[in-house]
Amino acid sequence: MKKHQFHLTILILLFSLFLLVGCSRQEEKLTDKVKSEIDYFSTKIINILNKLNNITMVNYKVVSENINLSKDSAEYEKDSNSDEEKSNDTAQVQSSKDTDNIIIFQMSPNTILNPIKKDINWKELKNEIENIYSSWNTFLLDLYELEIPGDDILGFSRDLDIVTTYIKKEDKANSLLAMANLYKYLPRYAENIRENKIEANILKTKSYIINSYVLLDIDDWNGMEEEMSKAIDAFKILASDPNFISKNLYRSNKIYVLLNEIKNSLDLKDKEIFYIKYKNLMEELIEI
Repeated sequence: MKKHQFHLTILILLFSLFLLVGCSRQEEKLTDKVKSEIDYFSTKIINILNKLNNITMVNYKVVSENINLSKDSAEYEKDSNSDEEKSNDTAQVQSSKDTDNIIIFQMSPNTILNPIKKDINWKELKNEIENIYSSWNTFLLDLYELEIPGDDILGFSRDLDIVTTYIKKEDKANSLLAMANLYKYLPRYAENIRENKIEANILKTKSYIINSYVLLDIDDWNGMEEEMSKAIDAFKILASDPNFISKNLYRSNKIYVLLNEIKNSLDLKDKEIFYIKYKNLMEELIEI
């Protein structure tokens, strides 16, 4: 009888251990999923913020240009080709005669000082903010499952609605501020995930930089300086982590220099210089 009880106890212990291991693996998968979702939302929000000022991380863009083609130039084009090429070019020249133009594609500088466009593409932004809702519906369920504080989850939903109303109205200044408020929730989510302190501090640093970035639109230079000081303090905590430094020593030093560079440049009160430095800084932070 005692022997049977012993075997039964062993079986119960093994079954309990199996359940614990299974739950642990399931929670680990969910944690990894939420980390990826946080990264996704970080990228989406930053992209929308950049588009509100027509800032892109790509320095060149393919642009098209319509060139009128006169009848004389079309005839010259035909005569200058070989007999074999003539048959191939006839359709192209005929098409040019019909449309009276050709389209040329070329790489054109797309930088802060040489922007391709100055008008905000509100139609694109409205599509992007609407698409965020679909991703958020899944993200919030995962956050609840990880027992992230409900107030932070409901706060994101509320602020997402606020952002949408401003983008719908094509209100740039308030759209920027509302998007920055939306980003503030991401570091809070990351802080509630175990063994995720490095990622949380990276998100905090970005959040303070974004706060400074959006205040530029209302010329709040003092507020910008305060937010950049917070960004530097947040990054100092990050740079003091041995695990982070062991993998990111060079980039860490570069980011620290760029943070101080951008803060020192605020005395000039030059928007374009700030945007150039902001772009370079965010490019480095995105790579971490």
